[in-house]
Amino acid sequence: MVLESGSGWKVSADIDKEMLLALYFRDLAAIEPMGAMSLAPLSPRVKPAAARELSENAAGELRQEWQSWWEQILANGQPTIDIHAEPDFPGFSDSPSLQHLLRAHYGNAYTWTQNRVGEYRDYCVDNTKERLQLLAHLFAERELEGKNLDDLHLKLVELPLAERRAWFVEPDTVILSQELMRDATLFRSYLQPIIDLMT
Repeated sequence: MVLESGSGWKVSADIDKEMLLALYFRDLAAIEPMGAMSLAPLSPRVKPAAARELSENAAGELRQEWQSWWEQILANGQPTIDIHAEPDFPGFSDSPSLQHLLRAHYGNAYTWTQNRVGEYRDYCVDNTKERLQLLAHLFAERELEGKNLDDLHLKLVELPLAERRAWFVEPDTVILSQELMRDATLFRSYLQPIIDLMT
């Protein structure tokens, strides 16, 4: 967890294990999410190996069940179910296609996710100072413009996504590619309008 704060504002940044797992299963089964927000594929790429296991009807059902899980993750901002309740995953009993997918592929998904979390921790060790300076500078500019930043808490969820982008989840969360922070100009182009919207 990276945390920076100023006069009335606070920014936290971290990885989200449940989001990672959900996106792993999305890519593994080649699920096309519904709705406006469609995050880029994961990096390193997850081969859509489970897609060929699904009939057309099962694929449609899985898509709806996965979408429901994803929306719960976004709405709650914290783990929605005990994802580690293997081998049966009783929290998914009302989502039989997704439950079946979890049972069949959870071991590989868990290992992949743990590897990404470890890489993220290493990334934070190497880049925290520069990241905090970039965020502090963005907020300082807003303060100089007379923006009210009192009680503003921006939550960054940094994920290993293949596209350098950011996605705003109202009211205060931004999902972004970990690589986005390496390009200060591009990072600013995504974050500045979000901060403006929140102030």
